[in-house]
Amino acid sequence: MLIHAQLHPVCDSASLIEHRFFSLCYNEKTEQADWVFHYITPNRLKNKVASRSDDYRPDAEVKTGSAELSDYRHSGFDRGHLCPAGDMGFDSVAMSESFFLSNMCPQFAGFNNGIWNSLEQRIRQWGLMFDTLFIFTGPVFYDTTYSSIGENKVAIPDACYKVLLGKKGTVLHSIGFIIPNLDGLKNYLAYSVAVDKVEEVTLLDFFSVLEDSIEAILEKKKSNIFFY
Repeated sequence: MLIHAQLHPVCDSASLIEHRFFSLCYNEKTEQADWVFHYITPNRLKNKVASRSDDYRPDAEVKTGSAELSDYRHSGFDRGHLCPAGDMGFDSVAMSESFFLSNMCPQFAGFNNGIWNSLEQRIRQWGLMFDTLFIFTGPVFYDTTYSSIGENKVAIPDACYKVLLGKKGTVLHSIGFIIPNLDGLKNYLAYSVAVDKVEEVTLLDFFSVLEDSIEAILEKKKSNIFFY
């Protein structure tokens, strides 16, 4: 049985933050999560009881201190969700948790409201096809030096990634996305990749709880089910 705590990549105990409805690995150097992990189900997607809360705030669970509202103010960047608020309408606590600044990264407005939002909406449609759709999201940095915003120097990602693992009965399906953090991009499927590629650019190891042979197959290619 696949469960939340087993699936996420390795994270040291000081950086691992486990909220009620998602978990994350916080990187103090970049002042954002290396990954955020949550899941959706058809029941969660259909059971919309909470409206968008917009209660953006620092994450008190990050003992070293998370990004602050002031870091984003007048920066020219959106507070871009990693775990989307749109996935959290099934519970008011889940919705509110999604507005922790530990669940954000600096995104260009055209990216956040454009291709990224379109992908998030499509993932919710895919979520209806599976018993459970596990979702990993985070920033991509191609260099060890990067621009930042605010007093806390919140790093501006070069791109953002998503890794999806869908479970339908006993069958697993996977796909990844690496989308440049730029305005004006349209077709998210053009940025679909095998999970191996996401691992290559992030140095993270997804699906390690699975048997090596199954993990290798899942990570090697994109599942066709996401293109129907």
